[in-house]
Amino acid sequence: MAIEKMLDKDIRQVVKKNVIRNHIHDPTTLVIEELGLNFGRSRIDIAVINGEIHGYELKSDSDNLLRLPRQVEAYSAVMDKVTLVVGSTHADKAIQLIPDWWGVKIATQGSRGGITLKTERRTKRNKSIEPLELIKLAWKDEVLELLSQRILVDWRIKKLKKQEIYQLVVDSFSHDELRNHIRTILKSRDDWRSV
Repeated sequence: MAIEKMLDKDIRQVVKKNVIRNHIHDPTTLVIEELGLNFGRSRIDIAVINGEIHGYELKSDSDNLLRLPRQVEAYSAVMDKVTLVVGSTHADKAIQLIPDWWGVKIATQGSRGGITLKTERRTKRNKSIEPLELIKLAWKDEVLELLSQRILVDWRIKKLKKQEIYQLVVDSFSHDELRNHIRTILKSRDDWRSV
């Protein structure tokens, strides 16, 4: 019997079982599948949110790498850490397309169809998070509530364009404050499609 080609769902199961298992049952951690970035224009396969935001992008042997350069740009703007979990077919090319701070795990399929992950490169901390992109993880009402901690949010503020409101928040908080607030906002939502 021939073994079917590795798919994203196969890698996702292995990542959940072997890489983020402890996070899934940790009450201080939120694990989200398909977290939308940049107002939903991009999605990372799995995001683990606790003291940092760690994204996992999955590329099976059945995938292609056409979207990876755009994904690198979107994820690198907001994630504290990113790990690419990639099938061995695409590993060499994918590694050339990602920043050196991204971690890499290579997924290989054994003769019986089981998938193993090997750490090719450890994940490092992202030093170039873009505050305006980070704040886009929050919804407008959450951003207004956050802004109200620093200034009076009256009808004039509420009538501003969304981008202007988000910029006001970026101008009102330090980078570390924004990172902390965004993690708190995301973890406090109760309507996630969490794992």
